[in-house]
Amino acid sequence: MRDNIRITSYQTILLIIAFRIVLAFSYLPAINTPPGNQDNWIMILLSMFYTIILCFPILFLGNKFKDFTLVEYMDLIFGKVFGKIIGLFYSLIFLLFAIIFISIMVEILDSTIFPETPAWVTSSLMIITCIYVSYKGLEAIGRGAEIFVPLILAVIIIIPILGLDVLDFSVFLPILSDSSFKDINSGAIDIGIKFLDILILAMIVPYLDKREDLNKIFMKSLVYSILIIVLMIIVVQAALGIEQAKHANFPFFTFTRLINVFEIVHRIESIYVIIWIISNIGKITGYLFFSTVALSQTLKKKG
Repeated sequence: MRDNIRITSYQTILLIIAFRIVLAFSYLPAINTPPGNQDNWIMILLSMFYTIILCFPILFLGNKFKDFTLVEYMDLIFGKVFGKIIGLFYSLIFLLFAIIFISIMVEILDSTIFPETPAWVTSSLMIITCIYVSYKGLEAIGRGAEIFVPLILAVIIIIPILGLDVLDFSVFLPILSDSSFKDINSGAIDIGIKFLDILILAMIVPYLDKREDLNKIFMKSLVYSILIIVLMIIVVQAALGIEQAKHANFPFFTFTRLINVFEIVHRIESIYVIIWIISNIGKITGYLFFSTVALSQTLKKKG
């Protein structure tokens, strides 16, 4: 059955990029990561180095066991008993992340466009939608990424262009005046540790149409996602100020609400919300799908 399921390198890169930037698109936690000032964009760029180091073991194993998912080769390495324990652990991790992002999605929707709607209604609709898309399988998820992720990235790039008049880049000066080498490196390590979407990539490897592209997929998705996060943190800090950006609940959304576009469209937050919903549905769907795959492979059923 696996031989009939294929996802392209391009689709995989788009998926990992989308998965990586969803949290930044929502809360942008990197703003409060050390050094927590105007030099955070430097810290995020430096995090690429630590991410490569931290992800190397999984990349090495992925290249060595190209015909197996993360869960399957853990079984080969540690044996049936420990392999099942590790497989169950990863299944729960994927499911936990899906639940966390459902809760984040419901929180933002309830506080922005559906304040009068009970949380259980919003969450139920999101869960049903994500389960349905997940049921369609990896190829459908890949095709969805090919359609929607470029749209998501285009909006993330266009919004800062439309909001240029509210940006004050002087807040970033002087560079490195308030940051220590220790703070920048500790923040970069923290960001590197949070690149947990490498686990999704490790699950996708045997389904790739070109498995030899694994390292290339990792590097491209890492570099592009980091550059996008840097763009978001720069425009948010330039628009809101360094301190206010750190205290905003939804920083990029707050920046979006400051933008006035011509005389026809006075607010574009609705565009942000639509794109944000699509990106979150994609990530939740992906994690739900791989939680079921991991669980079925742990129990030695067809995945």
